[in-house]
Amino acid sequence: MSRNKDKYESNNPRRQQTFLTAEDIAAGKKTCWHGIEITGSVRNLSPTLWKFEHLTALFLNDNCLTRLPHQIGQLANLRTLDLSTNKLRSLPAELGELIQLRELLLNNNYLRVLPYELGKLFNLHVLGLHGNPLGKDVLSIYNEPNGTSKLLMYMLDNLSGKIM
Repeated sequence: MSRNKDKYESNNPRRQQTFLTAEDIAAGKKTCWHGIEITGSVRNLSPTLWKFEHLTALFLNDNCLTRLPHQIGQLANLRTLDLSTNKLRSLPAELGELIQLRELLLNNNYLRVLPYELGKLFNLHVLGLHGNPLGKDVLSIYNEPNGTSKLLMYMLDNLSGKIM
């Protein structure tokens, strides 16, 4: 992005965000971003990211993330989380705290298991798991008609008393 532009131009029009100009900041205007896209072979995420509790969309796809901090659970307003095409081998149980989540994309990682806490994501409509070496039991449920709903029910049933 050049210094003269005040608008980030993404290839995806739904991900375009307008930044404040120096004049806007001087005038006291504020922004409340609802979505953030972080791409470019990122390996580590800043702890500051977990303070943006107002976020409804977080795009962390196409990076080199090997782990996701448990602080992800602090982003309680997330509706879309894209973690596709990273190097994730596991997910924190705190993902189950993101009860507003409607879309969770985990495609093309190294996930072998999923936390049973995902079963608490009652609003989830889209779950992307393609390209992961998941167990046969999980994949067979996921590949059935209405597989996302069935998989979430399976996960919830296997929480084994962790829900209060």
